[in-house]
Amino acid sequence: MKHSTVARATALSAAAAFMFAGVSTLSAADTASAKPASTQPAPAKAAPKTLAEAFAFLPDTVAEVGSRKITKQDFLKQLGNVPVEYVTQLPPEMLKAQAKQMINAMAEMELLLDLAKKSGIQPSKEMVIAELDKEFKNLPKEQRDLIEKQLKVQGKTFEDIKKQMLEMPNAVNQFAIQKFVKEKIMPGVKVSDADIEKFYREKPDSFKTPETISASHILISTMPDPNAKQKPDADALKKMDKEAKAKAEKILAQLKQGADFGALAEKESSCPSSKNKGSLGEFPRGQMVPEFEAAAFALNKKGDYSGVVKTQFGYHIIRLDGKKAARVMPLADVKETIRQKLQGEALQKAVMNAITIAKKDIKFVVSDLK
Repeated sequence: MKHSTVARATALSAAAAFMFAGVSTLSAADTASAKPASTQPAPAKAAPKTLAEAFAFLPDTVAEVGSRKITKQDFLKQLGNVPVEYVTQLPPEMLKAQAKQMINAMAEMELLLDLAKKSGIQPSKEMVIAELDKEFKNLPKEQRDLIEKQLKVQGKTFEDIKKQMLEMPNAVNQFAIQKFVKEKIMPGVKVSDADIEKFYREKPDSFKTPETISASHILISTMPDPNAKQKPDADALKKMDKEAKAKAEKILAQLKQGADFGALAEKESSCPSSKNKGSLGEFPRGQMVPEFEAAAFALNKKGDYSGVVKTQFGYHIIRLDGKKAARVMPLADVKETIRQKLQGEALQKAVMNAITIAKKDIKFVVSDLK
């Protein structure tokens, strides 16, 4: 089922995984640059084996929102199954910064939950089920049918999905926050046609589409058989190249005499596109090897053929099937996309504004991490 932006934003377990995932790509140079220079090697420390060891620097209480204390255990639970190896590759100061960012997000979610309760929204499993049922019912019938069909293939029902949702960490609270934002904040978010037109005028580059062509080709390969027991020597490769070029030139001559391109592509081309009569579909610049791209984009009229074009793969004959000039998409085509973007940004701003105001009336403390 399609979840709203707010629902995704409140999924802190996923956020934790995202926050600490990918740090394994830090190079040795990145890690070294975050450490002070030393003339003597520091004694090696045993790497933490658990998340609790990795975050031993956290105090027992990491944040307070009103009378609610967010503990180190709450934080570790929210991290879920983030591999400890990801965490230990972060330099200490970066790890503390990431931890504080996540703790602050947890505290702000607690603050939003408090606002939801004060507005009359009480978190409960019944509320979650009712919200899921409502969301599913509001989907177009064809989309509901598709979801049910996909679930049936998996041997599941919508009831199974609801049970899974309820098993997610903090699902009940997250749905309460989602309901609060949707019912109490979202109605005040307005995006006018004037706002959309202004964005469109000020960001013209965002709506440019590049020049594209549709093309088909026939490839006579010069690539040796990768499964051959013996690799061809230089003389054999030269002979293969000469024969491939001659074959391509012969096919081009046949095409100029009216032969069927699709039939020849199916019979002679070494490219997987032969199954589609040589069609490569539509593509912009930058997707094909340079020699192929130059020849393809130089064609002007639908049905025109290139000469025999050599690339690292062999010899190609290219046919132009269509051409679209670069253009700026009209406002009518992108109006709803802009509206959704502006509404999302405005909603996020309104939520943060509600949090800022609420912080003035309630105890909100995020611990310093030393």
